[in-house]
Amino acid sequence: MQVRCLSCQMPIALSQATLYAALDQITDENLSHYDVRCPRCRKTNRVSADQIKRGAPGWTREREEQPAETP
Repeated sequence: MQVRCLSCQMPIALSQATLYAALDQITDENLSHYDVRCPRCRKTNRVSADQIKRGAPGWTREREEQPAETP
């Protein structure tokens, strides 16, 4: 997924692993956005949770996929 820095207009590539980690953090902390730091100007860019979800359509929570252990 590509996002563009709002300050310097540099395109920033987000890998699939980064998107999955961002979605894990967003759901764990109940956030509405994820902060992406620009490698050129070091400014923080907010990427909405909806935009990240569109970039990772196959994402599922690993914790929810595992069946509950029975004693």
